[in-house]
Amino acid sequence: MMFEPCTSRVATRAGQLVLLAGLVCAPAAGVNALSTDREKPIEIEADSAERDDAQGITIYRGDVIIIQGTLRITGNQVTITANEDGDFDKMVTLGKPARFRQLPDGEEDKEANYQRAKASRMEYYKEKDLIVLLGNAVYGQAGDRVAADRIEYDSKKSRMKAKTIKAKVEPGGKTKKAKKSRVRITIQPKKKKEQQN
Repeated sequence: MMFEPCTSRVATRAGQLVLLAGLVCAPAAGVNALSTDREKPIEIEADSAERDDAQGITIYRGDVIIIQGTLRITGNQVTITANEDGDFDKMVTLGKPARFRQLPDGEEDKEANYQRAKASRMEYYKEKDLIVLLGNAVYGQAGDRVAADRIEYDSKKSRMKAKTIKAKVEPGGKTKKAKKSRVRITIQPKKKKEQQN
């Protein structure tokens, strides 16, 4: 099947959801997200949606919003790729910026308690359980944050890497020195527990 565009505002809750179920559950589990989110329905809104079964690709365009419980992903375009078995394999979210938000287990439902990420490009690789934030990437919760050109979070190993990009490759393969950037980390002081009488 070739791409079938939908030109009106799309609210999808059928075939494409199977592809998204892996994404929404998997990265959430790796970053201690609210475990009950996986039991909630997935809702997707976009201005248009195209699906190519032969290639295993679904593309949502135009103010894309994906919600499952406390999980919310927004961007200008979301591309979901399936493997040969038709299972979700990879998701790429583009935006100015693309955004991610989710409440972790054990946290009270207050805005400050949500894990948040934003970047020009967000990639999630299910097999590796790897989240990559590219371009003006920021990840944080409760005032703590990491900002860098590239942030990688390996959910399987619970490891994060933040990197700066020292050179940019331009069209034609030419490399241009980029403005020097730095990884920036903010850690809030721990609050002292009130003494009990």
